[in-house]
Amino acid sequence: MLLAAAVSALLAIAAEERAAGRHPAFYALKPLTTTLILAAVWATPAREPVYAEWIVAGLALSLCGDIALMFAGDRAFIAGLGSFLIAHGLFVAAFHSSHGWLAPPLWSLLACVPALAFFGWLIPRTGPMKGPVVVYGLSLLAMALVAAARAQVVDDRAAWLASIGAFVFIVSDASLAVCQFQRPYRRAQALILSTYWTAIGLLALSVG
Repeated sequence: MLLAAAVSALLAIAAEERAAGRHPAFYALKPLTTTLILAAVWATPAREPVYAEWIVAGLALSLCGDIALMFAGDRAFIAGLGSFLIAHGLFVAAFHSSHGWLAPPLWSLLACVPALAFFGWLIPRTGPMKGPVVVYGLSLLAMALVAAARAQVVDDRAAWLASIGAFVFIVSDASLAVCQFQRPYRRAQALILSTYWTAIGLLALSVG
């Protein structure tokens, strides 16, 4: 299923990049890709069932966010932002579920410095969306730090995949924010979507 998701992702990015406007196939391929990733997790025998349930719930909310962000306008953007905000909370619950609250390692705090600098640059450009963007950005950083703390303690392949996925999520959302609040740029969708699906794909792999 993850292989099928990768093919669907490439087709979605190609459809978006080659069309002058939004290609009709994109409206099917984008949610299909995330659905395939979600189905892969659902079908995977989980080492930690509670962890897997939280990841599935987070991916389901991510799918809702995917659908909202396919449409233009502030309402669609707010709906997408809200869906992903809840999804990040569910991912945090997954990382917390087996080992409780752990102190993030120093390397993860240092890795967040560029992200904080980026948000400092971004916030003045968000206008009336400043409040929601600040809340969303903090939730995104919290997810990455909790994932890193868990990976440092668990120290296995699955936990590190989840931690890498959480940090790649920051790259994806930063790429989207530049496009949304500064200006669209060349190959924006290819960067946003490839990093996003890589992030949730790594989270999916962390279940099995």
